[in-house]
Amino acid sequence: MVRRVDDLKSALVLSSAFAMAAAAAVPLLLPSLPPEARSLPLPPPVFCTVLAVQLVVVYGLLGFVGLRLARTRGFEPAPCLTAIWNPQSNRWGWRRAGAAFAIGNGCGALLVAAVAAIERFLPGTLPGMLHPPGVAASLLASVAGSFGEEILFRLFALSLLLRLLPKGRVGMTVAIGASAFAFAAAHAPALVFLFGGWQEVPRMSWVWLIALNGMLGVVFGVVYLRDGIVCAVLAHLGTDLVWHTASQLLRA
Repeated sequence: MVRRVDDLKSALVLSSAFAMAAAAAVPLLLPSLPPEARSLPLPPPVFCTVLAVQLVVVYGLLGFVGLRLARTRGFEPAPCLTAIWNPQSNRWGWRRAGAAFAIGNGCGALLVAAVAAIERFLPGTLPGMLHPPGVAASLLASVAGSFGEEILFRLFALSLLLRLLPKGRVGMTVAIGASAFAFAAAHAPALVFLFGGWQEVPRMSWVWLIALNGMLGVVFGVVYLRDGIVCAVLAHLGTDLVWHTASQLLRA
């Protein structure tokens, strides 16, 4: 039985990684925003510090609840971190981490190919800006997104759905699908922002939004249930590094 204090430690490790990456990304992402959105309510160092503290607390709580919910369904949601606090558990292998990262690389390559095909055959149905500006911003945004979105949509939301739905293959399938759809829908505000308003978004863009992000959400959900949240983060990170960072380097 994993102690609550150990799950709290795991949740704080995950949320701290997210908070540091997100706070570090803010100064790099601000120049890409419209002029009216670049002003911060506090000096940048203070704003980033306050943001980091808030993210540690909020996502730490979400992560802790997700870890405890997952255990009620009888699976180990964080074998890597649990092995740190409880070495006798011996339930972690680095091969799992490498496999998850490789799966993410494959998803990133498929995403690059899919977007290239869409831009060639259905131009105008994707926004003009698809990546954070610059390699450094892409790296930090990829790390922040991988930790933050996996804590929210896999560790918390998927674990919650599994707790609410009946046990069995059907319940698990519905939970993975629902969390993947929520993950995809959460990208809608960014799409609206990039097109400049709801009415400016082409109808096919909603199809790409749900289909592409939903597919990734399913993959990350399966990885989470099989190998835990750290592997889900690595799969997400592997995807974003290929999609956001490597694709920019190849185009440069």
